[in-house]
Amino acid sequence: MNDFNKENEKNEEDEKYQESKKLQSEQLEAKQLMIAKLLSFMPPLHKLPPKLFRPIFSMMDRMLGLKKIEMHKVVDLNIPVSTHNSDATTIKIRTYYPINPIEKTPLKTLVYFHGGGCVIGSINTHDRFCRYLAKHGNMNIISVDYRLSPEYKFPTPICDAIDAWNYIHDNHKALNIHPKYIGVGGDSAGAYLACLIGLSTLHTQLPVQSKVKPQFQFLLYPMFDLQGLTESYRRFNKQLLLTRDLMDYFRQHYLNSLDEAALPLVSPLITNDISESPDSYILTLGFDPLRDDGIEYAVRLKAAGISTHHEHYADCMHGFISVTAVSARAKQATHNVAMALNKFNH
Repeated sequence: MNDFNKENEKNEEDEKYQESKKLQSEQLEAKQLMIAKLLSFMPPLHKLPPKLFRPIFSMMDRMLGLKKIEMHKVVDLNIPVSTHNSDATTIKIRTYYPINPIEKTPLKTLVYFHGGGCVIGSINTHDRFCRYLAKHGNMNIISVDYRLSPEYKFPTPICDAIDAWNYIHDNHKALNIHPKYIGVGGDSAGAYLACLIGLSTLHTQLPVQSKVKPQFQFLLYPMFDLQGLTESYRRFNKQLLLTRDLMDYFRQHYLNSLDEAALPLVSPLITNDISESPDSYILTLGFDPLRDDGIEYAVRLKAAGISTHHEHYADCMHGFISVTAVSARAKQATHNVAMALNKFNH
């Protein structure tokens, strides 16, 4: 048995090495590089307090990101959260219905968690992207406005995500969605929260647990390990939307102590068993501090027998969905992402 385990570990290591070698890239697409260089002339964002950083992030997405797509219906709703460390007892969710569900069979639904290191971002910064996913992914999207750090540190964003997930299932009739066809997804920190929904064995350490398993997970350039031990984490620290310094900034605001980075709830890549994960789509990028962790997680999912589609855009940077108005490559990549979501309908 030990020999078998050693051989299995060796095969995993070989696959990770081959994946990493194959996915190396020498060049970031020109327009994305231009935007990153221009942003590098601004004062360092990782030195701003979150309350100033948040509106800058929102403004950048409005100026450089996707155009707004009209939906059949968009509904905002305040929902209760059972875990909180203040007088706040609700968070907001926003549901995007791309077609009239009365006229057609209800589509599948994606519960979406926005990126931003659990420190910045909101359902408003990702409103246009969620509209795009709803239309081109042919799916209802429910975006969750979980609470942010440092006002609400670990594990509050996770608890909010689980509470929202449970509420959506419990109220599927009122939301007019099918309870058996609901997945989870997100970008960056949102992908981190999404993957934790399916890892219910970790929830015993939390005051709230997922009631049901997602049908699928849709993870875009995910944040899987806040220990920052990889080559890509060390390498990418200038002229990008996401740098090592910015990741350190998010980590310091999100965690109560840097020692928490070694917890599986903070760094799910180090979780011993991820075999309970649902069918998965993972996107990794050539110019991203989180690249190597995403590649390794995809390898581990496949090794655990999870149906996994791993795509890698070698010429794109973390956050490319926010620069589609400038970069034709980013716009095409965003469309490809929506098409990948659409495949879960089949």
